[in-house]
Amino acid sequence: MNYLVDVSYDGNNYHGWSIQKNNISIQQTIEQALERIYKKKITITGSGRTDTKVHAMHQYFNFHEDEVNLSIAKLIIALKDQIPSDIKINKIKDVKDSFNARYDVKAKTYLYVINIGKFDLFRNKYLLNYNKQINIDLWKKASKLFIGTHNFLSFSKSELSNTNRTITDIKIVKSKNLVNVYITGNGFLRSMVRMIIGSLIDLNNNKKSIIDIKNLINNPKKGSAISLANPCGLYLYQVTY
Repeated sequence: MNYLVDVSYDGNNYHGWSIQKNNISIQQTIEQALERIYKKKITITGSGRTDTKVHAMHQYFNFHEDEVNLSIAKLIIALKDQIPSDIKINKIKDVKDSFNARYDVKAKTYLYVINIGKFDLFRNKYLLNYNKQINIDLWKKASKLFIGTHNFLSFSKSELSNTNRTITDIKIVKSKNLVNVYITGNGFLRSMVRMIIGSLIDLNNNKKSIIDIKNLINNPKKGSAISLANPCGLYLYQVTY
């Protein structure tokens, strides 16, 4: 059996998705829960990584297991009993044996949440308390520069040899005191979304211009965008297969 699992999590207590040597990760926590359930080591494959303190509304992972005595309904109950309350299993389904949660991804959407109203103490770990107005029209104009296939190395400190990625859509939605930025693409480099948001914030703060952002895209240089938005406002919003 090959199981595909849809999971949400609050990233505040974790050093990202991927297993690390000396830090607690989401992947490690789930694998340990599955090991307690199946009484053997289980390795899961995630749809992608999220950084330290980044959240997920819909992260996906798959794993193979031939235990026929445990139905999907019972597995959901067992996982809920074994994982902390800041991780939530949304859905589990059986998929074809060849399915891979990482390599079969067609698109991902990230959401970044910004509070432009008064400081919100109780949501401080779940949004960016920017607490001043944003020039939405200027952001929409700048966001068009990111659409398409580009080398996004300026917006990441990635060690990968291929740093070309395709962004298909950026939506900026203002609702009362919140500005939600949805970024959809075929894949993202490490910290890429946070650096894009950081550059938009610099634009609003008159620290960058439209021309500066255009130059960063056209002249890729590792991490040259510099500004990195706080991880608390970032969510893996959806993964499309």
